Amino acid sequence: MITQSLVPLRRAALALLLLAGAACASAAPRPTPAPPPSASSRRVIVLGFDGFARRYLDVDSAPALHAFARSGVTTTHGMIPSFPTVTFSNFYALATGLYPDHSGIVNNRFYDPAHDSMFVYKDPIAHESYWWLGEPIWATATKQGAPAATMFWVGSDAEIGGVRPARWHSYDHAVSFSARVDTLLAWLDLPAASRPRLLMGYFEEPDMQGHKHGPDGVETREAVLRVDSSLARLVRGLEARKIYDSVDIVIVADHGMTEISPERVVYLDDVVDSASVHVVNMTPNLMVGARDGDNDALLARLKKLPHVSVWKKNDVPARLHYGTSPRITPIVGVVDGGWMLGWRRGKAYGGRGEHGYDNAVPEMRALFLARGPDFRPGSTIAEFPNVDVYDLLARLLGITAAPNDGTLAPFVPVLR
Repeated sequence: MITQSLVPLRRAALALLLLAGAACASAAPRPTPAPPPSASSRRVIVLGFDGFARRYLDVDSAPALHAFARSGVTTTHGMIPSFPTVTFSNFYALATGLYPDHSGIVNNRFYDPAHDSMFVYKDPIAHESYWWLGEPIWATATKQGAPAATMFWVGSDAEIGGVRPARWHSYDHAVSFSARVDTLLAWLDLPAASRPRLLMGYFEEPDMQGHKHGPDGVETREAVLRVDSSLARLVRGLEARKIYDSVDIVIVADHGMTEISPERVVYLDDVVDSASVHVVNMTPNLMVGARDGDNDALLARLKKLPHVSVWKKNDVPARLHYGTSPRITPIVGVVDGGWMLGWRRGKAYGGRGEHGYDNAVPEMRALFLARGPDFRPGSTIAEFPNVDVYDLLARLLGITAAPNDGTLAPFVPVLR
């Protein structure tokens, strides 16, 4: 796992590998130099598979993904998601290179005191521009003359920094996976002047089945095959167009999934009265504050709960990169992997799988694969934080990255 103490080493490795001749970077984000102009015409396709745990690649039959991995780049133990390990925070971290603490998307649900409004990922209010901080890769590309097109990617249907992708679609569960792939392929058939150089597509499986049936459920394995078939369809389409070996393809997931059980639940009302707290998010990551303002007393009570780690927001461990945003509640907590937090008289959670835990929990490791003319085939890299993906995409596109929390260092050994 990458800890705060390793950040200077990672920065130093990047400097040496790129022969930049500079000293290690400071903690402040900085731009990444653009690659040589020879890369400036490359097209990049990014596929996002929600809830695809790295271990699925080892235990499930996924022929297209396995073939893709053999001819491209994979990770030894998976990609490290950002905390909290939830969908919106992480797909936007992948797009911006910013930890949720800096991107503004601090959870799937959160309160913004500056606008006195609540972000709820499924509600129309999530399309408002003011939620989305930083600069996503489609905005970076657009500003530098590389047209972008997104299919359901988190945040891409909002105007961010005054920029939208040239083509984009808001999420619609009714659109089949095959139709999504066909849309990506159709964008590649556009006239050269309007053909996107960055294409991004989102698929909500195997997350949905993982929640319902657990990571080891038959239905979850079938969902893995659904996204595997989507990749196979894309590959066939690219091969028919004779461009499969001339495009870079990056496959990512937002987080993994772990098994939960009704036997592994702790109850908040064992230590606090529900009327005395304002709960913004409950489980597995707790966002809460005391209604009377006495958060020290509330923290002391919460610390009596077993299988729960809690901190005042300024004391969250540095390795989680979380706790400075005004959108984060005074107290932050997280339950142990595989445990849940609830109210004794509340509605029981009906699923068998969950995510949102500490990103050190091995089951939260996410899928990362890459293949194309810019990658060395058959390569393996160590685990790395998902904020590094933004710099990789900028490098592949031949554009200059906006300031961010990531680094290109993990990928340098596997880039041609």
